[in-house]
Amino acid sequence: MDVMAIARAGMQADEARMESISHNTANVLTPGFKRQITVSPGFAALLEPGFAARLEQGVADRSTVRPAAGPVVTMVDPSSGALRHTGNGHDVAIEGAAFFEVATPTGVAYTKAGSLRTDVQGRLVTLQDAPIMGATGEIRLTGAPFTIAPNGDVFQDGRIAGRLKLVHFANPEALVPVGNGIYEAGAARVQEPKAPSSLRIGFLETSNVSTPQEMVRLTETVRHFEALQRVVQGYDETLEKTIRKLGDF
Repeated sequence: MDVMAIARAGMQADEARMESISHNTANVLTPGFKRQITVSPGFAALLEPGFAARLEQGVADRSTVRPAAGPVVTMVDPSSGALRHTGNGHDVAIEGAAFFEVATPTGVAYTKAGSLRTDVQGRLVTLQDAPIMGATGEIRLTGAPFTIAPNGDVFQDGRIAGRLKLVHFANPEALVPVGNGIYEAGAARVQEPKAPSSLRIGFLETSNVSTPQEMVRLTETVRHFEALQRVVQGYDETLEKTIRKLGDF
């Protein structure tokens, strides 16, 4: 295989990895944010739920996958972030792999950020003003105080105004980030949960980004890129010497 082609593919992969590291570190304080990881699109095992995150964390067996040529792809690490206590009864964290469903100008999306309030139309929304979906659609409230139960029921004036909709995915790694901890389905497939998720009231899920881990990735990526640069320079010098020697004949 062409040495230059191999080096070029490796440097392009390093650039994609640098972009994911930059995005991760910029969102370390974004509630519900899921870190991005870069992997080869040729890994057949990426079709298995949770494999991408296990591979990145070094707990999956690389010998079970088959790498193929092509640029790297960026995927989501769906592992849960820590739950931070806020004491606010309108802050809700999901214990489990589920996501809240929200409505955005571009369609249905999903989030782990459960800081809720009502907008001027009386809809229950996130801090990004995205209406959060209930089992039967938007949850609309009056101006009176409301409470949220651990099973997702939203109470107001002694009645149930709706129940928060929780969505599970077979392959959440395929979710597509659109900003502010919100994700579109992309190639992720909705599935029935094997075990129900519960809610923690007065908590928010934090980002699952580890700053020290990202710094290690940054150092490794820079060193790998520099090593490939030296390969290119060495190959170029060898080629130049070869051409010069051929010119002597």
